[in-house]
Amino acid sequence: MPFHAEPMFPGDLYDTTLRVAAAATTTADADADASSATWRQFLGLGWQAVLVAEASGGAGASLGDIAAIAEAAGRHALAAPLVERCAVVPTLLSHIGGNPAAETLLGEIASGEASVCPVLAVDDVTPAARLQGGRVVLQGSLRGADLTEPVTHLLALVALDGKDALVLLPRAVLAGAARSYTGIDARHTTDIDVEGLALPEAAVLLSGAAVRPLVDHANAVGALLSCAQMVGAIGAMIEQTIEYLGTREQFGVALATFQALRHKVVEMYVAYENVRGMVRQQVTVLDGMGSALPGREVRRELALVKLYLAVTGRQVAETAIQLHGGIGMSRELPAARLAMHALACSQQWGDRFSQLDRLAADAVLH
Repeated sequence: MPFHAEPMFPGDLYDTTLRVAAAATTTADADADASSATWRQFLGLGWQAVLVAEASGGAGASLGDIAAIAEAAGRHALAAPLVERCAVVPTLLSHIGGNPAAETLLGEIASGEASVCPVLAVDDVTPAARLQGGRVVLQGSLRGADLTEPVTHLLALVALDGKDALVLLPRAVLAGAARSYTGIDARHTTDIDVEGLALPEAAVLLSGAAVRPLVDHANAVGALLSCAQMVGAIGAMIEQTIEYLGTREQFGVALATFQALRHKVVEMYVAYENVRGMVRQQVTVLDGMGSALPGREVRRELALVKLYLAVTGRQVAETAIQLHGGIGMSRELPAARLAMHALACSQQWGDRFSQLDRLAADAVLH
């Protein structure tokens, strides 16, 4: 029963990312100044410039192009901040009109001179800030910064005198206390203490009522592209599971001859085709909207897709591990790493509970 997962958006970006990801080794240490060889290749290839407009020095390409990169990286469980640096940040900055600092930063991102980590935690974990003597003074901490690869800046959502604001922080000024965590997919997440940190008022790139809709859109883009990563991981898991069952034997016959195991594989395949179609459709919808922010119905569909992927991705990952003999037998196999990658992606940019909260809030408001 041969199977080869076809990419959602085939092309040079997918093929190139696949080759680079296949040769990737370990990522850079969270506290190191040097990037990993793989990330340097991505910067050299201009992946950060894909969504940046041509007027700002980028390629002016589509969300489908970034989805192709994310899917290919997901096939090799690549622990790199592709979604954050190549999609979420360009999405935010490109919608901030009339700000010279944002325009300059976009150009630096496109050229690879800058790499920006978004910190868009909302509500109870959003750090506070106040204007004081022409300076912006921060309070609290930046939580959940993905520093798997070195950054030059962090772009954070803060509550500035009670109003939402996007603030740009040079990495060099964040020399205070930091706590780093390594996830099951080898990515490094850091909480940084910014209590009392003062920045020039020009560090505020955008403030007021326009911030939250833009942040919600950027979070939705992050969620959708994390789903693209999961599609890549699920497709690769199915390929490896089928190969494993065809080569391993029990009672003198290949495992692939057991009907119960074949039924499990079919369930994985059906789930894959479902999620592949869902994600491709939503990427196409957002691409068709151009620079416009999505409306209520599109946001609802995006939340439903992420919710479905978060549940289905975990189910497929568990099945793949089971069909490889269980946790004890599969720990060192590529399928187990793919399973952990899929689980981690299901938690990023809003887990299933976050998506349920969004859907419930939308139902109450409408």
